[in-house]
Amino acid sequence: MFNPFTDAPGLVSGSLEFVLGILFFPTVFFTCQYMLKYTWLGAKFCQQFKLKNHGIYDISNKLTSTTFAILACSCGLYVYSNCGDDVFKDRFYILDNYLIFGVSYFFYDIGSMYMVYRTQDSEDVNFSAADIIRFLVDRPLILLHHLLVPVIGFPTMMIYRGGQGDCMLGTSFLVEASTPFVSLRVILVHLGLKNSRLYMVNGVLMVVTFFLCRIAIFPVLYCWYIRLEGWSGLVSTPWFAHLAVGGLFFPQLVWFTKMLKGSIKIIMEQRKSKVDKRTPKLE
Repeated sequence: MFNPFTDAPGLVSGSLEFVLGILFFPTVFFTCQYMLKYTWLGAKFCQQFKLKNHGIYDISNKLTSTTFAILACSCGLYVYSNCGDDVFKDRFYILDNYLIFGVSYFFYDIGSMYMVYRTQDSEDVNFSAADIIRFLVDRPLILLHHLLVPVIGFPTMMIYRGGQGDCMLGTSFLVEASTPFVSLRVILVHLGLKNSRLYMVNGVLMVVTFFLCRIAIFPVLYCWYIRLEGWSGLVSTPWFAHLAVGGLFFPQLVWFTKMLKGSIKIIMEQRKSKVDKRTPKLE
């Protein structure tokens, strides 16, 4: 029987894994919607927090993203914790199997993000050419990221690395560790809890994990590689591998800058609010 932990994906098993991913992530997305819209508890929850279609779609999207992140991090932690002395030749087929399964997420998420985007102004989701073009123009960075990963990143990780570097690749999966905090931040906004203590604590955790797992991890991995292979190994690495890393890294840098500015703004507003409350009003 096929074991994704120990068996390399073949044509049949790989095809089934990709199809499973194509089915799995939309299923999670639409199940969340169903639970919020059509169950008694979900309807009561939506009524209490005044959630309409946009909020329901967005929360469903974020819960699906969190599911993907947990699976990716679990896979990465498994590989990292089982790495031996030879980090280049240690082989973990769970990575190849998860890559085939997980790459479908990026295609699903483009459609899911469009549905979230479209319901900002309307309760219905329309797929008109004008709306799609507007979506592409308004979300170029995230769309570029979602296209670079499967188009360049996937073949680089699956084929051109030649079955080497599983320990480093597995470690790189930890970039998703910040996703649950990013998702929770959006969910709390929809629930009207932007001024809550939970929102503040989650914001700190979000910024810290985002910096460690999506910014600092890239130079750490490069330093790890240089320590093992030297600068000559880095220079001899194919250009498209560096392009794939750059395509992942630079959007993270832009998002982190925006995230940091937003967090600082919220902290300053909170402090100003506390000062105003303590300052006695002059009659």
